[in-house]
Amino acid sequence: MLGLLALTLVLYIVSAGLLWRQLAHKDSSTTLISWVALAAVVSHGALLAWYLASDGFDHLNVASSLSVVAFLLALLSFLKVQPNSGLVLRPVIYLFAAVSCLILALSPAHWGASIANTHGLAIHIILSLLAYAILMLATLYAVQLLYLNYLLKNHRMNVLSNYLPPLMVVEKYFFRLLSSGTLLLFVAIASGFVFLDDMFAQGQAHKTILSSIAALIYLAIVVLHRVQGMRGRMLVIASVVASILLSLGYFGSRFVRDVLLS
Repeated sequence: MLGLLALTLVLYIVSAGLLWRQLAHKDSSTTLISWVALAAVVSHGALLAWYLASDGFDHLNVASSLSVVAFLLALLSFLKVQPNSGLVLRPVIYLFAAVSCLILALSPAHWGASIANTHGLAIHIILSLLAYAILMLATLYAVQLLYLNYLLKNHRMNVLSNYLPPLMVVEKYFFRLLSSGTLLLFVAIASGFVFLDDMFAQGQAHKTILSSIAALIYLAIVVLHRVQGMRGRMLVIASVVASILLSLGYFGSRFVRDVLLS
């Protein structure tokens, strides 16, 4: 495991470094970056599979959940590597994924909630993690939108702004990701009510409430944009607030249960 961990960390760090170098030198080779990033994602997936398999896929804890989200973020950002995709925060994603791998290696596999022989719970968790990853990627676009709006409003230019994509490109990807992530989040919440005995049981209530509030905020943003054509800073800020609530609902509950109460 140590060898695989070291390889994953090195690949992610090199990928982040190459991407930052590309921001400074537009003539940098994208082929090398793509291959290194792909190797990092594959290595991360292998590390996750080894970690979960070492416990017979019986437990899922805050460390493995965090690493799964980081893996999905890295994978999604890699798949959206088109020149016009507009995401310049990929180095941050790769460094976050590297940190999540390190946390994973330091955490015992048998730690956390048991998911053995509970296929419904496994489906709910997979849908929730996938929805969370898509919405967090949308949040990164939201942060980039806020920064672009700030530059345009204050007529400020810097070195990084020369490499930022057009505002409309970033906004298009933001709303596209937000729409798909919101739909998947509602499906994930619905699966919880179908497969779990009580979504408002002790230890689950605040997660359900916060996730539902976040889902409603996301839905309001999507409806306002698609039906009334609204856009702009307020909707972007609302999406960031919803992402914070969703993070508190999911990882806050897991942190309390797996770390503070273990």
